[in-house]
Amino acid sequence: MVHCEMLGTVLPVLLAILAYRLYKWARGLPRISSTADKYVLVTGCDTGFGKLHAQRLDKLGFHVFAACLTEKGQQDLKQLCSDRVVTMAMDVTSHDSILKARDIVKTHVGENGGLWGVVNNAGIFGTLGHIEWQTREDYFRTFNVNVFGLVDVTRTFLPLLKKTRGRVINVSSIYGRNDPGSGAYGASKFAVEGYSDCLRRMMRPYGVSVHIMEPGVFKTDLTSPEAFERMMQQSYDKLEPDVQEWYGEEFLNHAKDTAKKIAADFGSTNYNHVVDAVAHCLTAVHPQSRYVCGWDARLLMIPLAWLPTDVGDFLLRLLIVKPKVQPKGFKQD
Repeated sequence: MVHCEMLGTVLPVLLAILAYRLYKWARGLPRISSTADKYVLVTGCDTGFGKLHAQRLDKLGFHVFAACLTEKGQQDLKQLCSDRVVTMAMDVTSHDSILKARDIVKTHVGENGGLWGVVNNAGIFGTLGHIEWQTREDYFRTFNVNVFGLVDVTRTFLPLLKKTRGRVINVSSIYGRNDPGSGAYGASKFAVEGYSDCLRRMMRPYGVSVHIMEPGVFKTDLTSPEAFERMMQQSYDKLEPDVQEWYGEEFLNHAKDTAKKIAADFGSTNYNHVVDAVAHCLTAVHPQSRYVCGWDARLLMIPLAWLPTDVGDFLLRLLIVKPKVQPKGFKQD
């Protein structure tokens, strides 16, 4: 009898979830009629996902403005893409640089033209190490790219997006929903989530839609073992002498080895999880507000974020291997 009652309670919930998933899938099937007359700006195209987004959108027939930080990034993309891709310099931390890029875009789209999409992809990991190792300057540098740069680019190009009732795509991270301990990076992505939610609600009346990409962990230049080791050493080197003394070299070396192992063993190389999501967002008639990209994000981090805080923290403690080496100054009970 008890089992029947439980089934009677659980089954409708499962059916409702299934029905919603089917509706969401079916609603995302219709595509826009043409890409040939649409212009998209992508930031951070030197390497990684930005470079892949520019290539994919080019193949889909979009006109792409690929913003790169370096001249080498521009030259590399020119060799890989058709003449539909216009490469240009942009430093998202410089308002003047963003304005110069806007002038280039305006020249190409014409007086009455606009942008169909802005993909705010530029971002940095910034720093790594125990949260006590991350300074005010680390937070500012990370936020300057991941948040303030994203806001400045969005605000600068909104007039062109309003002309076409276009789409803003902000690349966040699953760490913007549930951060196991990245510090400045996760905090910056939480800020991206909050800004994007506000922007989506306030721009909806004007026809501009806003969408968030939430990738899980992927193997990129930002997350290589060498990058993790370098960032952790840099964080430790900047510490006050008494803080360095409390943690000690043995703890640092163990932390670096652990970080390198995580970077080497964990993370997906199937970049299509993210590239497909951005392409869908720009070509679907009814794109999603959020795209969770990667199985680790879908099956682990999002479910943990839904749980009560104490429960989620407890499960994370079980999942994260306890350090074998404790700080030199830590006195266990």
